[in-house]
This record gives sequence, C-alpha cells and structure tokens, in this order.
Amino acid sequence: MKPKYITFFDALVASLYSTLKVLLMSRLFLPKPKKRSVYEDCVLLGNGPSLKDFLANHRDYLQYKSIFAVNNFVRTQAYTEVKPDYYVIVAPDYWGDEQKPGYREERLRIFQELGEKTDWELTLFVPALASKQKSWKEPLEKNPNIHIAYFNNTPVEGLKAISHWYYRHWLGMPRPHNVLVGTLAIALNLGFKNCYITGADHSWLGEIFVTDDNRVFLSQKHFYDDHLKSKTYNAEARPMYAGNSTQERRLHEILEKFYFSFRSYWELKTYAKTLGTQIYNLTPGSFIDAFDRKKLA
Repeated sequence: MKPKYITFFDALVASLYSTLKVLLMSRLFLPKPKKRSVYEDCVLLGNGPSLKDFLANHRDYLQYKSIFAVNNFVRTQAYTEVKPDYYVIVAPDYWGDEQKPGYREERLRIFQELGEKTDWELTLFVPALASKQKSWKEPLEKNPNIHIAYFNNTPVEGLKAISHWYYRHWLGMPRPHNVLVGTLAIALNLGFKNCYITGADHSWLGEIFVTDDNRVFLSQKHFYDDHLKSKTYNAEARPMYAGNSTQERRLHEILEKFYFSFRSYWELKTYAKTLGTQIYNLTPGSFIDAFDRKKLA
C-alpha cells in the first residue's frame, strides 16, 4: 500500500495534467445545457442485451421520467415508441476520419435516421470537438425538433475537489470509454435527483478470446442484434480497433479500456453524492459494481 503522501502527490500530478488537457482540449465558453423536462428522475437506456426484456415487460417504468438513449438506439423500432428526451453520442468514431470499410456509412445512418424519425422535441448531445465536422449535421438541419447541445468530454482525473469542479462546469468528465459514462455525467449535471440505469450488462469479460495467431476477439452483444441488419454492428466476434483506425487492440489495451470504464462509474458515484443524486442500476446481472441495485417488479 502506498504511503498517503505518495497517493496525494500522484493525485496532484494527475490534476495538473487534467488541467492542461482542459486548457488544450475543452471549449471553455460553451453554453451550459439546461434541463428541459419537469421530471426529477431519469432513465438511461444502455444498448445491452437485457434492454430487450426491459422494453418488452417493464416499459411502464419509463412513465414520468426523462429518457436518455445512446448510439444505435435510433435504428430500432423502439425509438419512435419510447420517444427519448435526450440522445447522447460520445465516441469520436462517429464523425472522425474513419478508415475501416463500411463503418463511416453505418455511423452516418444514425444521424440520418435521427433526422427522419424524430417528430418530438429531442436534445442531441455530442462532444464539442464534433462541431467542426459538417457531414453528421447535414441530415439534422431540416428537423426543427432536434436541438444540438455540445459538451466537453475531456477526461479528467486526480484530486476530487478539482475534478468535481471541472465536472460541474462542463469542462470535463471521468474517462468516457463507454457512452454510458458520458451520459450519466450529463444527467447528473442537468440536475436529475434519481438516475436509473438499464440495459447496462457490461458483461464483456466472458466474451473475449485470443486466437492461435494472437489476435484478440470480442463479441459485443446488444439488444437489437436480432433485428438490426448490419454487417458492422452485430454480435459476431471481431477485433476491437484503436479509434477510427484499422489497428487492432491487444488484450492489455482492451482490458485497460474496461478498467477505465468501471473506474469511471465509481468516480461518478462519488460525484453524485456531492449533488444529492441517487444512481440505481436496474440491469439484472450487470457487471457494474458501483451503483445500488433495484429489482423491477
């Protein structure tokens, strides 16, 4: 176990480095998004396989709560049935210079379908760095129901007091290696008092294997695997790539990403306590160990 002064020094160095990242990467004068809903509670819909059961048997739980959806949710029938209030995309892969064949077209379809299907008021959250790109915005420009809100997804670490100050002022967040991390950080800053998470299985550890030629494969299962016809997004085992490139990640790099995701949930739990917000995980069998569990009757 490290002596306390070494732990403090490490955290201080991490805070200084985070401050440098905020100054270089964050847009310091972004308008702070406002909560449009009158509800005090919200539900965050992850795209894990368990969401299929939730939508089939527990959809009434969404009543009188604001709803957050993420990533490919728009490409399912459930999108126009649930009519989420907020939609969040965090990964730069959705508007970056994609090198993998077919991936760019698949991701642009998300914005196209948002523009075509959304006939209710929706706030779309995207990182501030995406504002410089035009291709993803074009399908949305003709839809007056969609309001784009930019946020800083700069990863912040170190001393809690400094990190929480950056969180509160929308200058950064815990490392958003999973879209649910970024979505939860947004929900907390919007002022919701109770945040319920579903479809957050995060059970990837049992889906990893290494081939005899040392390639690492991972099957990332989603609730829409049965009906979303896509060569790019499905439950087939495939390598995990580094960003927009064709560079396959090694096993330790994949496990590091998982480590940062699960650690970020604990950081958000600590932050939520300072805001007086409760976070509950409704997902049966979820690997997230940070939040209190609630069972759906």
